Amino acid sequence: MNNKGVLLMTMGDPADVRGVFPYLTKLFMDPLILRAPWPIRPLLALYIATIKKESVKEKYQAIGGGSPMDAITERQAGALRAALKDKNVSVYHANRYTIPSIRDAYRQIKRDGIGKLLTLPLYPHFSPVITGSGFGVLKALAEKDPDPPEIVYYEGFGADPGFIKLIGGRMHDALKRLTGAVAASEAGLPEAGLPAVSVIFSAHSLPEELISMGDPYLDHVLCAASMLQEELGEVRTHVGFQSKGRAGMEWLKPETDGEIKAAAASGARGVLVVPISFVSENIETLYDCDVLQKSLAASLGMKYERTKSLDDDPAFINFLAGLAAEKLS
Repeated sequence: MNNKGVLLMTMGDPADVRGVFPYLTKLFMDPLILRAPWPIRPLLALYIATIKKESVKEKYQAIGGGSPMDAITERQAGALRAALKDKNVSVYHANRYTIPSIRDAYRQIKRDGIGKLLTLPLYPHFSPVITGSGFGVLKALAEKDPDPPEIVYYEGFGADPGFIKLIGGRMHDALKRLTGAVAASEAGLPEAGLPAVSVIFSAHSLPEELISMGDPYLDHVLCAASMLQEELGEVRTHVGFQSKGRAGMEWLKPETDGEIKAAAASGARGVLVVPISFVSENIETLYDCDVLQKSLAASLGMKYERTKSLDDDPAFINFLAGLAAEKLS
């Protein structure tokens, strides 16, 4: 088998409220998410999904009834397929907790006779409990296969200069919008120089316990934030963590909400949130950022802006195509 393929991997996100309960059940069935022994874990997963489903559904209702993330991933796969057509590379996509599943994608990969497969997770920063969870499913399938393809496990592009450049472009555009909004809202501001604004690089939170056990996620996030900060010069920047999970454990700090409050207390008149751990619009950008964080900033008298996700922007697709060509060579 000489055919080559790329597998885009992500968590998935319910496209409508009917998918919330199955999504939560699969999420908490993951032994890396809910560390409970079998057969207790399935019972706990069902219990947690049951008690959380209504509050989670409310979030999806607030963004129009469902997340666009799975549809975006499908568009990304289609665009990448077109970009790699001349190189005879097939492109697949799979979600950890929604369809298409990794198992289904693997079956198609086998039917197509792929001899070398690149995993290309759409998580910029590597964590064994996020990226590694999908890798684990794929490895288990390959181990049971008497003739598996050669699999290249790529851990993440969060510190790749090409990715930083893409996020930096979004960041500068959003900063212009923010400073313009601040200037327009306050009479007498000088024309030269930036109004007092703060930039927060916001990443999905993880339990602190995982970091203490050697999870490199925090280091990867801080590295990316440092690279982006260099592009901003004198603008005040901070790192925050959002969308923490279940109670009963310590999550990464500082929280993004706390950094927004701190920015207001320091005299900032505007805040730009850069969600650096997401490449597609999802519940955490559309609800946690656009609803909760925006409302918080408004209550503190600040203008709010965030960078939009890369989604299927042709520049991002070209970046992924370049990565694929390099890793499959």
